[in-house]
Formats: sequence, C-alpha cells, structure tokens
Amino acid sequence: MVLADSRLEMRVRPAAVADPVMDVAMLGHCPGSARWDLLLESPQTVREIAALGFGREMRQLQQWRENGAPELPTPTEQTLLDLYQLPIPLLSLAHFQVLFPQADQQTTAYRSQLAGNSAWLPAAVADFFQSVQPGALADGTKKLWVLRIPEQWGQQGFLPDPYADYGDPQRLPAFDRAMLIANLGALALPDLERLQIPANLIDVRRMRLVNPDPVFLPCAASTADDHRERRRSEEIPRPSAVWPLQTVLTPILQTLKKRRPDLQCLLTLPLEQAGEGSLPTMAREAGQAIQLAGDSENSGLHAVQFLFPYLSNRERPLCSPAGLIAGAMLETSQRLGPWRSMAGRNLPGMWQLYPPLHSQQVVELRDRPGVGVLVAHKNRLQLDDERRAAAVVGTNGFSRQSGQAEGYRSGEVARFLGWLHRQLLRLGESWLFNTDVRDPLGKVQLTQFFTGLHRAGALRGALPEQAFSIAASHDNESTVIYQIELAPVFAIDRIVLNFSHDLGSNSSQWQLDIKNG
Repeated sequence: MVLADSRLEMRVRPAAVADPVMDVAMLGHCPGSARWDLLLESPQTVREIAALGFGREMRQLQQWRENGAPELPTPTEQTLLDLYQLPIPLLSLAHFQVLFPQADQQTTAYRSQLAGNSAWLPAAVADFFQSVQPGALADGTKKLWVLRIPEQWGQQGFLPDPYADYGDPQRLPAFDRAMLIANLGALALPDLERLQIPANLIDVRRMRLVNPDPVFLPCAASTADDHRERRRSEEIPRPSAVWPLQTVLTPILQTLKKRRPDLQCLLTLPLEQAGEGSLPTMAREAGQAIQLAGDSENSGLHAVQFLFPYLSNRERPLCSPAGLIAGAMLETSQRLGPWRSMAGRNLPGMWQLYPPLHSQQVVELRDRPGVGVLVAHKNRLQLDDERRAAAVVGTNGFSRQSGQAEGYRSGEVARFLGWLHRQLLRLGESWLFNTDVRDPLGKVQLTQFFTGLHRAGALRGALPEQAFSIAASHDNESTVIYQIELAPVFAIDRIVLNFSHDLGSNSSQWQLDIKNG
C-alpha cells in the first residue's frame, strides 16, 4: 500500500496468531509481480514455511535479499522469485495485498464471457477475511495459506499427484504441498472453478437488432454501438476445453483419502447452457460424475463440499462463493466449536445469486446429488445446508453404517470428526519417547480433553461420565490402545474411537466406528 505519492510506504506484518481450530488453504492465480523481499520481513512467516520442508527456499531468498537477486535467473530461480507453489500463511487481507500488489488489477490469460478475465483468488481472499460480526474474533485468528499457481499450467496446476513422494516436498504439486499443513481443515480452488466456466457460455441473449442502413458520417464520429448483430472473428473468444468434473474429482478424492481424510475441499459445480435463450444451469455431467463417485463406497466423496450457485455484484460479474463459505465456516468453528454448522447464518456482503434458483431447485440439489446451496433470505445471503454428496460413515476408513446413513451427510459432522482426528494425532505425537505403555498419563490427558469437549457442549450427558468412556489396553511393550466411546451432540448415537499408539514405530493410528444404541 503506497501513500502520499510513494513518499510513505506501509508494510503490513502479521500479528501474533491465536491457536485456531483449523487453517484454510487456497490455490489460485495472482497476476502481476510478487514482492518476495517483503515475505522475509516476518520471522514468524519464514519459520512456518520452513517447517513444511521449504527451509532451502527460505535460505535462498534470504541470500538474494542480502546479495541481490540474479540478473538472469534460471527457470527454477524465477519460479521461486515469483513465489509459485510456495505455501504462504496470511493473517490479513492487507498482508496478501502487500505480497501481490497487482493481483486484483491485472488481467488473466483466460477470459470467459460470464466471468471476464480477472483472477478469482484475490476476491476469494478478501471474502475469507470478511466477518459478519466485526470484532468478534481477535486479529490473527483466521489463518489462510495461499499457493500461487502459474496460469500457463491450466487445470493441471491445481490437481494433485495421488502417487507423489512426500519425502521430497520440492517435487510436490501445489495441492500436495497444502497437505503438509498439519492444522489444515479446508481447501478451496477458486481459479480452478473459473477455468471450468466455458469461454463462450453467455447469459440470456439480447435481442438482435437489424443493421442500420449505411449513411455518410464525419470522420470524427464514433460508430461503435457495442451491440452489432455480427462480430468479427477476432472479437469472438476462442473456446477452451473445459475438463469433465470426473477428471478433476478423481485425483482429488484419491489424494484426500490417502493423505488427509480429515480435510474438506470446497468446490463450486460447473455451468452449462441447457438451451437457446436460457440461463446457464448446473452441468448435467457434474451430477453424473458425483453419482458415479458416490456409487463407490471407498471413494471418499464425503470430503468434498460441493457448492452452487455462483455469486455476483457490481464489482464482480461472477465469482466463487468458496472464500465466503470458508471464512464463515472457520469463524463459526472458532466461536461456537467445529461441531456447529454455519448453515442458516447470514454471510457478509451484498450479493446476487447466479443463476438464481427457486425453492424446488434448492430442494432437488440438496437431496440429490447433495450440494450446499446458497439462498437469499430477507436480502441476506445464507447457506441452506452443509450438505454432502456422501455420508461421512462408510468411507475413508470409517466402518460401514448398517442403518440409514442419510443423517450423516452433514458438513459439521465431517468437520468435527476431522478436527478430532487432528487433535488426537497431535496428542499421540506428544507421547513419542515420553510415555510408557503402562503409564496412566495418556488416559488422564484423554480424560481432560474429552471433559473439555463436554464442558464446551460438544458431547451429550449431564455428567462427563455419561458423555464418554475411555478404556486402555496394551498388547506388548510398545503399543497402547485406547477405546473411546463418545455421545456427540449431533444425530449419532455413539462413536467408538480405537486410538493406537506404537512407541516402536513412532506412529499413531485411529479407527472410527459409528453405532446405533
């Protein structure tokens, strides 16, 4: 941010961050230059990036700041100077604007008639840091990780490699690099959604006007009416191939299932034109791809929160709702707990839905294929339901539910179980080399943890003894197993957690069973 004609320059540094319930990551495009030198001014930011396995990159940037950047950088050096694929933690919108000052001003290579040629990541970052109740959260509570993707990589730049070697972070794609963030709870891909909008997809066609009869006009007269019946060939955007949703979804589901079953990915469904003169609607191919993935019990489809429709206002012809939803999701989880839903709560900003949906369409999308639908209620935007296309149980290592699983297609259930997964793994890692299998300290710490959950309202029961039970056992000199039964506040009768901690292999594992009665 430059003030007083460049005589005063404001450099924003992130404030000390509180311990958030979860972090959010976004992958997207940032047109223009990157201020890599300002990234190094925050020691906290440098430490967090280096802790993910990118200490070599941080030391290289430090060396360039002291000795000067290379005049003719190699492609690898230029990638680092542009901060491509580097996970960057942000605690405010101003920090993003300092690092990428031209991101919301310069145009992108891909242009569509509906969305234009502006990147969606800067807008999603701004939406994420908005708050319905300003001042409700302390500064630094919301943490957003941004990974910049080169535009020339297209859709492929956003997709993970299900067979990637996580032992070498420098070779990982951006999506897989985000998986390294321990406290990550949600992931958004706003510019992937922008690339999935067909270039020639248009709104309702305007009335065709008859060409006027030619007349003689002065040379200085302007004849541009911006609405000719026919356009020259160079004026028509060249159609770009839009990837089928199944092609996009398959590697994402494989990676989440294999690497991070505790995460949830936000993805807005693509559009298509149903017929001449009609508004674009949700692509039929998208519904078929979701149904195909849902037919497989182990697809991990519950990890994806599908959203629809898109948003629009005076400044943005079309944009993704993922940033707004992710920010509200984190804010609700931080204030009320990760077991509480953000559906039905007012979202910040003044928006119009595109395309508009009537009540019957909302019900159909919510029930099948299972979409989180945004609705306008009393001139305020809300999420109708955190609906998932698949039940949380029965996939990703969760045991199969014998009863009806319809009640488990809930975003807050998936978020609570994911948060519980991360908390238990963090607790298990703290026991490495410090706990004997016969030491009662582990059970005491687990009891304190779940007592705190009961006190916060996450578990049912008048007393903690009615809300959970913990039984410890060990089968050898290095492995301890805790069987934990919970009675959560949402509509699941009982959760059984089998938490196994192996001192010999320095690993912690968990298995989750959901039972009735």
